[in-house]
Formats: sequence, C-alpha cells, structure tokens
Amino acid sequence: MAKKADFTSEEWQLILSMPQVASLYLALASPSNPLGLAQEMIASTKGIVEALKSSSGNELIDAVAADFREKAEKRERVEPPLEPSRDPNEIKAQCLQTCRELAALLAQKAPADAEGYKRWVYQAAQNSANAAREGGFFGIGGERVSEAETAALQEIAGALGIASPSAA
Repeated sequence: MAKKADFTSEEWQLILSMPQVASLYLALASPSNPLGLAQEMIASTKGIVEALKSSSGNELIDAVAADFREKAEKRERVEPPLEPSRDPNEIKAQCLQTCRELAALLAQKAPADAEGYKRWVYQAAQNSANAAREGGFFGIGGERVSEAETAALQEIAGALGIASPSAA
C-alpha cells in the first residue's frame, strides 16, 4: 500500500493537487455564472473534507487526507502543478495531461491504491459538476449537469484510465 514516503516531493504534489486539477478542468469546460463557479470550486473540496473525517479504506487517500489536515493546520496551500496561462484551452490541456501523468505514476508506484484514488479524483470533479445549475438565469431554471460538463467528466475519466460511471 502506498504512503507519502514512496513518492518524490514533485510526485506527491501531483497526487495532492489532483482533485483540484480535475475540478478546474470541469469548471473550464462549462463556464458558469460567478456564483455557480464559486459553488463548483467549493464542491471540489467535499471529498477531501469527507476523507479528513475518517478512514477511506484506501491508504493513498488516507495519506493525502492526513497531509491536507497538516497543511490546513499550518495554513499552507496546495498548488496544482500547472504552468500559468490565461488561455482556458491551454489550461484544460494541462489538466488532462496531469490526469494522464497521475494515472501512469500510480500504475507504477501504487497499483493497489490506484483505482480507488483515481475514482476519488473523478468524484471531486463530479461533485463540482453537481454543485451548480448551468444555464437559466443565475442557475435558476438551468440543468444540474450540462452536456459540456458530461463530456468533460468523460474526458477526465479517459485521461485517468477509468470507466466513467455515466458511460458504464
């Protein structure tokens, strides 16, 4: 079972930031109104907060949760390993590439925990998709998950190398 010590600091940063990276991709796939965007980004932390409360049964998720807890106590931020860019398409491409890098890293160094961790990351993106209604007027009368978000979830699942629950 994987532990923080099994990874370099760069690899661990990649693992830590993946829920944020997947949620960022989702948010960029279907830009929402400012309130909806805030709701989507806040929702991405739901799985992390839940993992902080108790053991997940996946040692990698538990190690990430413990590190998040420590960083929160020290008021440290987790920065995604993305190059700064103002181009949303470039950021989206970086997000998907980061998902692929994570999948390869976990296959090599944490095969026993890989599937559960990748599903946990996917769930963070799904939480973002479900957080705010798209369309309508400030989310009123819109749809819970837009077609663009559904497509983005499938792209994230593909990049992570997992079957999308909606496609399964």
